[in-house]
Amino acid sequence: MYPHSFLWHYLWIAPHALQIIIAIVMIRRRLFREFPVFLNYTIFQIVQEGTLFVLDHSPAVSGYQYLCVYWVGLAISIALRFAVISEIFSSVFTNYPGLKELSHVLFRWATVVLLLIAIVVAVHAPADGSVPIVSGIHVLDRAVAVMQSGLLLLLVGFSSYFGLSWRSFTYGIAIGLAIFSSVDLATEAIRTGPVAGYVFDFVTMATYHCCVMIWLVYLLVPETGKRQVKELPESNLEQWNAELQRLLLQ
Repeated sequence: MYPHSFLWHYLWIAPHALQIIIAIVMIRRRLFREFPVFLNYTIFQIVQEGTLFVLDHSPAVSGYQYLCVYWVGLAISIALRFAVISEIFSSVFTNYPGLKELSHVLFRWATVVLLLIAIVVAVHAPADGSVPIVSGIHVLDRAVAVMQSGLLLLLVGFSSYFGLSWRSFTYGIAIGLAIFSSVDLATEAIRTGPVAGYVFDFVTMATYHCCVMIWLVYLLVPETGKRQVKELPESNLEQWNAELQRLLLQ
């Protein structure tokens, strides 16, 4: 629909070409058993961006039709990214059922709250000529971005405090998502006008490219694997886990 520069085309195509490699490697290593949601997210991004690229260069597709496909894809992508966060925490707490179950409970309630916020804002969105549901999707996207940005800080705390390894693929996924979400949240907050929006689109696309490269590096570089904490800190993680299991079973 619109002429784009070589850099724009590169930043649009390259990350998803790398994601094809990520999907193939994950399937060959059977990592889809441990990270099924992240694999689905990766495959969806490949299909979505491939479809959008074809639609963008098709003269038979109108701008409205393109945007409809884009917004539907964004909504699905938001849901998948949110599910990936839950999957990451489940992987981190695999050896601690109590903490794992608590993370599931927290994410279920967080999902309900985020959906309610998106619906309320969409209904009460000002009449600016845009589709009301678009406002809701934007709010949900920003809310998820805030959570994903905080994900890295949480994992840093768990890694240093409980001795969890940073060389696992789990943390690679978390780092990539946290960086992308932080930059995306910042650009959405400060973008004003079509020119600035176009510039920030470059920033977002370049950031996503870097994040995909982080995922690929973590996937290809040998990891130390998951390990139990041999010497637990004073705030005994095993004790926390046992207490949480006791409370959840009551």
